[in-house]
Amino acid sequence: MVTIKDVAKLAGVSISTASLALNDKPRVSKKTKEKVLNAAKELGYRPNFSAQALKTKKTGSIGVFIYGFGGPIFSDLLETIHIELRKEELNLIVSMGKSALELLKNKQVDGAIIFDTKITDEEIIDFAKTRPVIVLDRYLDYPNVYSSVVKNEEFVYKMILEMIKEGYKKFSYVSGPERTKDNQDRYRGFLKALNEKNIVPHLKFKGNFTIESGYSVGKQIALLEDKPDFVFCANDEMAVGLIRALKDSKVRIPSEIAVAGFDGIYLGDYIIPKLTTIKVDYLDWGVYISQKMILLIKGHEIYEMKEPKAEIIYKEST
Repeated sequence: MVTIKDVAKLAGVSISTASLALNDKPRVSKKTKEKVLNAAKELGYRPNFSAQALKTKKTGSIGVFIYGFGGPIFSDLLETIHIELRKEELNLIVSMGKSALELLKNKQVDGAIIFDTKITDEEIIDFAKTRPVIVLDRYLDYPNVYSSVVKNEEFVYKMILEMIKEGYKKFSYVSGPERTKDNQDRYRGFLKALNEKNIVPHLKFKGNFTIESGYSVGKQIALLEDKPDFVFCANDEMAVGLIRALKDSKVRIPSEIAVAGFDGIYLGDYIIPKLTTIKVDYLDWGVYISQKMILLIKGHEIYEMKEPKAEIIYKEST
């Protein structure tokens, strides 16, 4: 088996210098680092992560902690995070609930990416005392904690103002789980736009971010005598279900009821009419988050975190 001693010998450096270069430490010159990396590649050297973990107390793993595994949003995020971490030979551990809290409490990952409001600020801060955290569901001002959050309120506010200009008057909202920050912020933007134009919200319906819950709400709306003329759904999956239910009930979209969602999932383009939505680039966000986390666990400083890219896409449902 090829060892770091073999790499050092081929590169013509000491074992300690080879170790510094392989671990991307700043005390090694660029030229020396290239020599060591080329030697490692030529010999097919692979670090012994178990031995490294014992010496450095590093696990070689990054934890991603989410509130659920369903839906296309998390699959896009997790796939790109996984790809980026693999480039650095880092493992991805995805967890939720009690197992997530145990991983954080026992410091069993080198860094944490958190998208779960059930994990408290205090639990995040405790982990961040020794290891970096990137939070995607809140702003938290504490050393070693970095936030990158979708501007939910801002984009919903802009969309509803545009729909008011288009002449819609009776606005209803289909909610996701009340506890989620995404849902709360989107509803806040919805209300802010209506209040600014002195429009009273029509009705609020309870969903759970699934196609099935959107379908159920759509069936309820179809039976109303006083129907809304615009329905904003807190995510696209509910909007897709709602459109299917309205069509099954012979309600015309958008001439009778217009529908919009949030996320920009691919299913929105595979229904008729195509869904108007606020599209978030989750794939790009996953790459960005991963690259920032890799820098953090290597000891680099980060001076800013950007928000994910998003835009309003008007299609056939409005």
